[in-house]
Amino acid sequence: MPTFTSPVALTDFQTYLKDASTDPTVTGFFQTCLNAATEAVYSWLDRDYTASATKTDLFWGDGTQFYAPRHQVGSITGWTYTDLSGTVTTESTSDLLIRANGYLLQTLTQRFQSGAEHTVTYKQPSTLTCPETVAQVITEIAALLFEQSNQGAGSLGDFSISARDGTAYDRVRFLDLNERHKEMLRPYKRYPV
Repeated sequence: MPTFTSPVALTDFQTYLKDASTDPTVTGFFQTCLNAATEAVYSWLDRDYTASATKTDLFWGDGTQFYAPRHQVGSITGWTYTDLSGTVTTESTSDLLIRANGYLLQTLTQRFQSGAEHTVTYKQPSTLTCPETVAQVITEIAALLFEQSNQGAGSLGDFSISARDGTAYDRVRFLDLNERHKEMLRPYKRYPV
């Protein structure tokens, strides 16, 4: 089962390939290509655009009232922290406010206890959609995977090409994004702060 749901519909991918096949084996392989491409793109971006997906952030408290979650928050489902003595405390999610369109959490009555390991579980917004540019890159990479697979005879993800250049080898992994794709995706990449 894939880690992420592909934002590209199978019918859209078939239109891109100009393929009208209804054979379940072929369409299943198309979906496998889409899933592998989605995994590669979302991993490179360090974020995903799966609506209502459940996420869990684990972080150390710093004594402030604010925390910037790794993904956009739609609703908070749980909050616990473990202090230095190992005691686990469950906090009320009603004490957390969602700010900045889901990109910032604020505590109302207390702070994120310094030195404690906090766990916040939340769902991404149900209205979250994948940007068109990200979907386009996923489509192009899936098409490349399909093309390079010799229509199912190759392998996905592990295939590599080696070329001898003097004493060094140049290796190109199948799912490495090319520079054009990286440039297209750069505005959506999550950078740690």
